[in-house]
Amino acid sequence: MAAYEEFWTVTDAALASPGARDWTSRTREVATGQALQSLDRDIASYSGIPAHTEGTVSRAPKVATAAADRVRTIDCVDISGSRLVSDDNGQVLDDLANRVPRYLYRAEVIPRGDRWVVERTAPSLAEPC
Repeated sequence: MAAYEEFWTVTDAALASPGARDWTSRTREVATGQALQSLDRDIASYSGIPAHTEGTVSRAPKVATAAADRVRTIDCVDISGSRLVSDDNGQVLDDLANRVPRYLYRAEVIPRGDRWVVERTAPSLAEPC
């Protein structure tokens, strides 16, 4: 669970300030595979708009299954306290009226060397929690 929490610490920091630095080394410390590709794509997208997140994203992760080589988590992600904001004019870019504020989020964490990293993520917007 510590690796999953660190993944979110890096994700939150990167999306709050995507253009402030090169996040490559940090994202590779916490993610690999599909999860890394998705996180890097989100950072690049936010940086390209340019925009950033403000506010708080709440989570309630739990271990769904655990084995020596893989831990699957299930989480309830609550984005109701956050906004995507334009760097240019401060305008809120989210479609607040139509977004799903709370949804299930699944992740798989695997060992890599001497640490664990998030390998796969699957937000399930069709599954509110």
